[in-house]
Amino acid sequence: MRILQIVPKPPLPSVDGGTLAMHSITEALLKQHTESTSQNEVMVLAISTKKHPFLTAQMPAAYKLKTKIEAVFINTNVTFFSALFNLFSSSCYNVNRFYSLNFERKLITILQKNTFDIIQLESLYTASYIDVIRKNSKAKIILRAHNVESELWKRRTLIEKNSFKRSWFKHLTKNLSTCEVSSLKKVDAIIPITQQDAESISTLLDGTKKPMLVLPFAMELSSTISYLKKEKGTVFHIGAMDWIENSEGVKWLMHKVWPLVISKIPYATLHLAGRGLTQGDETYYGENIFNHGEVESAEQFMNKFEVMAIPLLSGGGMRVKLVEGMALGKAIVSTSIGAEGTATENGKELLIENEALDFANAICNLIHNPIFAEELGKRANKFALEHFNLNESSKKLNEFYTSLMQ
Repeated sequence: MRILQIVPKPPLPSVDGGTLAMHSITEALLKQHTESTSQNEVMVLAISTKKHPFLTAQMPAAYKLKTKIEAVFINTNVTFFSALFNLFSSSCYNVNRFYSLNFERKLITILQKNTFDIIQLESLYTASYIDVIRKNSKAKIILRAHNVESELWKRRTLIEKNSFKRSWFKHLTKNLSTCEVSSLKKVDAIIPITQQDAESISTLLDGTKKPMLVLPFAMELSSTISYLKKEKGTVFHIGAMDWIENSEGVKWLMHKVWPLVISKIPYATLHLAGRGLTQGDETYYGENIFNHGEVESAEQFMNKFEVMAIPLLSGGGMRVKLVEGMALGKAIVSTSIGAEGTATENGKELLIENEALDFANAICNLIHNPIFAEELGKRANKFALEHFNLNESSKKLNEFYTSLMQ
């Protein structure tokens, strides 16, 4: 099959969960090769932004050769006047920020020079180009839904304390919901990342039937758990702090949960890392709290500490760092939203708590009971290998696309 993957940001370097998720499906598409099926050809067309620039020097030569990746810059920054103007408009500001005439022209050129079987849109933010694809290609158009975006914004609106922002978010959510339903109905098939998202999408479609494949985030996973000695009483969180859901969750962890932890375990330490963190930012320091900034290796950072905390209070889709932590055999405490979409069970593969006191007690329980923490991590590792393995995902995806073309 010949596949064009359109992405709202360059998948490499993989600096956050979204880029990891996009790159993993490129790998899944390229990986599938059997005696009866020729290897897929995948071309990647990316939107480059100020936040996510197109850094070809940081991409492996083999990747650039295989994907023939190209990018077009779009300034997606939110400005005061554009946001204010949108309050009096019914257009979808979130999605429209990712549209440009230059990108459309590049896309048309690619479609006129190449014949594709599948065009895969990564997230709703590439949906502006559905109509131009229809005019210039006979390929099946697939939307890979990283989240149900209108639900994500609904949750974000509910926790926003600033009254002006809350009103604006409510307006954005309404317009986004209309756009999301329209886009879902235009495509030929949908790939949600979680079962919960699949059910929400079915509700949004309101009787309109679309072929759908629930395909969780998957990656090349090692079966090896690191048993390097870790400093006693260490807790960590790693995630992109330029994603508002992460920053809000971490602040809740720091100010509501962490004081309860150190009141019971005075020697406990909390370690923070991720994109958008700078070591000089005093926002992310506190008693027994250490800000490591953006680390070079997430895996090495995660393997230094005992307990992984995922304190998300809003958001949607699946947490890529949760999958990575499970694969590394980490003992994990998460909120329900943080564990959403993984089909994990509280007390079996991780601990799930939503109130500050309960979250703190779960952390203390894992620190005080290293044998239980180790067993929890082993079960998490086994679950990750069984459910988020790239080999299995590539087979399912290839079979799904083959069925669409019949």
